[in-house]
Amino acid sequence: MTDPLPQVARVRSLLFADGAPVWRWSAGLRAAAAAGIPGATLVAAGHAGSALFATFGAFAVLYGEGRAYRVRAQVVATAGVALLTGVVAGAILGTVVPPGTTLMMAVAVAVVTVPAVLAVFVVDALRLGPPGALFFALVGSGALMAVEAGADPVLLVVAAALGAATSVVVTMAGALRDPSGPQHEATGRALRAVSGYLESDGPPSAERRHAAGSALVGAWAVLDDARSATRPADSRLLADLRAANRRFAAASDDSVDTESDPSRGVTTARLRPSIAHRLRRSVHPAAHAAITAARVGIACAIAGAVSIAFGFERPQWAAISALVVLQTGTDRVHGTVRALHRFLGTAVGLVLFAGLHALAPTGYALVALICVLQFCIEILIVRNYAAAVVAITPVALLASGAAATGAAAVDAMRERLLETVVGVLVALVVMFLTFPKAHRRTFTWTEARMTRAAHELVAAATAAPVGTALPRAAARDLHFEIEGCVRAGIDSAHNDPEWTAERWARRAELVHRGYDLAVRFWTSPPDRPLNSD
Repeated sequence: MTDPLPQVARVRSLLFADGAPVWRWSAGLRAAAAAGIPGATLVAAGHAGSALFATFGAFAVLYGEGRAYRVRAQVVATAGVALLTGVVAGAILGTVVPPGTTLMMAVAVAVVTVPAVLAVFVVDALRLGPPGALFFALVGSGALMAVEAGADPVLLVVAAALGAATSVVVTMAGALRDPSGPQHEATGRALRAVSGYLESDGPPSAERRHAAGSALVGAWAVLDDARSATRPADSRLLADLRAANRRFAAASDDSVDTESDPSRGVTTARLRPSIAHRLRRSVHPAAHAAITAARVGIACAIAGAVSIAFGFERPQWAAISALVVLQTGTDRVHGTVRALHRFLGTAVGLVLFAGLHALAPTGYALVALICVLQFCIEILIVRNYAAAVVAITPVALLASGAAATGAAAVDAMRERLLETVVGVLVALVVMFLTFPKAHRRTFTWTEARMTRAAHELVAAATAAPVGTALPRAAARDLHFEIEGCVRAGIDSAHNDPEWTAERWARRAELVHRGYDLAVRFWTSPPDRPLNSD
């Protein structure tokens, strides 16, 4: 039976949808601590005016969630360095460019646009997921505004560095309690996804199969990062994941020998191509990452230019709003939802900011407030973006120094709302009019890449035992291409359902065969070629 065409989600249903199955309380506490510890340290040292700038570096902690502790510190440190680079650039430009000039406004837009394009491309090409590219573009703009408002650039950079350094320490704190925590979480997600796929009502669909397959791949990646094959504490998790693999294989292809035991240990980058491979692959005009980054660059530049033409003082806010709408890709339904989320979240966030500004907290009270907001950002950003923006808005305004006085607060709030409207509208226009058939190119391109990856796997696995390096690398690449193929199909179904429907039967069959080949590979004895009996 052919998988049905993916249903086009309704904007109304997605607007209030809950994107995560659980509340990430521990992640929220880590985000709060990453901002609170350096902030309180700066207050105690007599630099209360710079305490909020620690949040610029503390955003790094958000990028370590879900990663095995063995690699988490490295990931967070890398994000921290990238964030700190943006802060330094913003601080320098805020010092050397004359404030209040057209040149400063153009520089402010560039400080958002350049890192936005780079970050969107890298995040999309590597498929890193939330929190995405936003914070890499946000911190440079925030540093620029803070220096323009009179902040000491040296203290600003020091505070951000403290936030980044604290993030590395805080993100590893959970290892003291449960070193296998990320492995347990990832395996649990995979088991639930496989059970949901196998126990769902109605005929199997490409979407449900993709969700289960992706969860399995994600879990294996986490266990790989943790080197679980050499950790006795993770032996039960490996057994559970192998059992889930066998159940998934049996449901995917009746010809698969479900008694085959894929008992080989988890190896380096088992189901993940190298970073270099993923980046090179995406340097193509039909690649999802390249198209998304191009649209983001165009929209940010136009939104900034329109804001300057209208005489707004903070055109970077319009550019940031355009980034938020477009950073997740070519899906117009989800892009429209992001646009509504951005506007509604900003509007409510400004009301919250007005109340907080009226209270005028200082010192430790202000740091505690930022901790609460950081906690909310972390637990909400993967559940509902509009709710997360409610917390992001006051943090961005407070940390950037955009409202130092009562009058400035009113002006900043009004301009923030107007700039958001400009950015959202420009993003929607760019999303519908720029590269309007790009999803078709991506659809065809990913299909060709998956077909080639399948042929390469067959060639490699029939020439050498499946447990050797070359077949494993080919299987790893096939998994990645299958996921890209399914994503492109869902995007096309949302953007162009009639065109996609004409090609869906062949596409669904191709994806099924890809999954079947991958399953057959991973359930074959590792000491024999794929077709050896």
